Amino acid sequence: MKRGRRGHRRRDGGDESLLVGGPHAVEAAIGDPAGLIEVMVEHPAPRRAAALAERARAAGVAVRAVPQDSLDRMVGARSQGIAARILYRYADFDSLLADPGVLVFLDGVADPHNLGAIIRTAAAAGALGVVVPSRRAAGVTAVTMRVSAGTAATLPVARVTNLVRALEMAGEAGFWRIGLSQDAAGVLLPAGPEQRTGLVLGGEGSGLRPLVARTCDELVRLPMRGAVESLNVSVAAALALYRVCENALFGPGAG
Repeated sequence: MKRGRRGHRRRDGGDESLLVGGPHAVEAAIGDPAGLIEVMVEHPAPRRAAALAERARAAGVAVRAVPQDSLDRMVGARSQGIAARILYRYADFDSLLADPGVLVFLDGVADPHNLGAIIRTAAAAGALGVVVPSRRAAGVTAVTMRVSAGTAATLPVARVTNLVRALEMAGEAGFWRIGLSQDAAGVLLPAGPEQRTGLVLGGEGSGLRPLVARTCDELVRLPMRGAVESLNVSVAAALALYRVCENALFGPGAG
């Protein structure tokens, strides 16, 4: 299974300027200096923040010292002494259909914390990328970047105007589209190592919209015991991703 590639970013996908804080997010941003506008570091700086600032300078990125403790107020969260202003570029959706692997489609996930957690798990599981609608859904924000521990800067995230049409295009490209629904009879099975799989998850509370569900090739559920009827979408995504990616992650030759 091939991991998503950072080179799948494009400028016409909708660039956004984001202020991201914390060593993980800044380190990921330094890995793509073309999208890095500036780095801000507290003075005096914690050791790790100072080392990252030096790496940014070596990459030709502007580094600005700011008063101690001011970054937390600017970022709106604990920055650990360093932050970066980046130009975030959404991925080209068409390019994500070129390789076999698992592509995650999110139908209206509205909480940027959930989106960040899903992106982080998708990156860890080796997914090709994540696809989100451009309306009535969370996009990549500073919160998303922080919760994803910077992986939103490296895993391709595509934003599409019509999720149903994107799913149709994925089907035409050979992706087997699996929707997660607790009303389904079937259960999720691991994908083959060279299989193209689209894993489709619904938004918080409402689940998959009817038209999105009908566009899927099959609907499956996560088995649950006891009185639990549903899981948070980011938890469900983590379980589903590791189940569908089981062969690639734990099978012969995995490492």
